[in-house]
Amino acid sequence: MLRGEGDAPHVAFLCMNQVFGMAAGADLGMYVQTLMLSMTAHGLAFSAQGTMAHHPDLIRETFNLDPTIKVLFGISFGYEDPTVAANQARTVRTPPEQSVVFGNA
Repeated sequence: MLRGEGDAPHVAFLCMNQVFGMAAGADLGMYVQTLMLSMTAHGLAFSAQGTMAHHPDLIRETFNLDPTIKVLFGISFGYEDPTVAANQARTVRTPPEQSVVFGNA
């Protein structure tokens, strides 16, 4: 849970014009990863929300987006509330050498 009224007080919607292909989608994904890493580095917490893409009409109407603009997902963000028990959960990550194969080209 994030601190602030309504929990996450901010949201960014990530959209893309449908004329752009998969390469532009990959570029957007790389941008978003960098954005989320930057948020973490600056003390912000976030929640990426892929379900936004399932209900784009409200977003499209609110922001007067052209039908050719596809809503891909959203990112809610704000400052983490350390008093919420759910925010104390931490996961253990598999070391990269157990999940990635590094080879010589």
